[in-house]
Amino acid sequence: MAGGERKEQDPFAEPSALLRKSRPGDIAERAGIPWDGKEFRIGFLRWSLYVSHPELSFRAPEFLNTFVVRLLTLLYLAHARAVPPANRWVPYRELKDGLFYAKSFQDTVEERLLRRFAGDLEGLREAGLELGARVVEQGDLGLILKTFPRLPLLFIIWRGDEEFEPSTRILFDASATNYLNAFELRMLCGEVVGRLINVADGRLKVPPPE
Repeated sequence: MAGGERKEQDPFAEPSALLRKSRPGDIAERAGIPWDGKEFRIGFLRWSLYVSHPELSFRAPEFLNTFVVRLLTLLYLAHARAVPPANRWVPYRELKDGLFYAKSFQDTVEERLLRRFAGDLEGLREAGLELGARVVEQGDLGLILKTFPRLPLLFIIWRGDEEFEPSTRILFDASATNYLNAFELRMLCGEVVGRLINVADGRLKVPPPE
């Protein structure tokens, strides 16, 4: 019984089972990625992640080869729905089930970004460019980062002034929960914010893209 309980708690078990019983071509079509007959290639930021099928072995640059990125990659592959982008940015709380986690998202993700970069927009811009961001005209600094192929993120930060406190927002394409759910998107943003901070602080040197 104990062994069975541990298996049920394995977060990789459910997406792995779904992927192993799915046709690779169908997975690739739903996720918007190439399949070479052996591995899927999943673009992530400026790099590529590779997942074999049916073994589901994972290859990635070392700084992306983490428990959370591996798990999110399998979840993305397993649950992608081939829904086209809505081309409409929405805040986290407007995502399906986002309101339930909105306070946690603000406290653990957006506020973390704000604490580090409210007085260092240039540091954020440079770190974002290192990770493949595109600068856009939003707030005092706007950055679009492509995470998984159909999951762009828009980071907006305002310096603040005598009337308004500094603030930041992370926005999602309205179609985002067709690829990861709200809880998983919070995990994804946490991973990206952590790397932005580590790059800006000089703790992470990213390799050149392929």
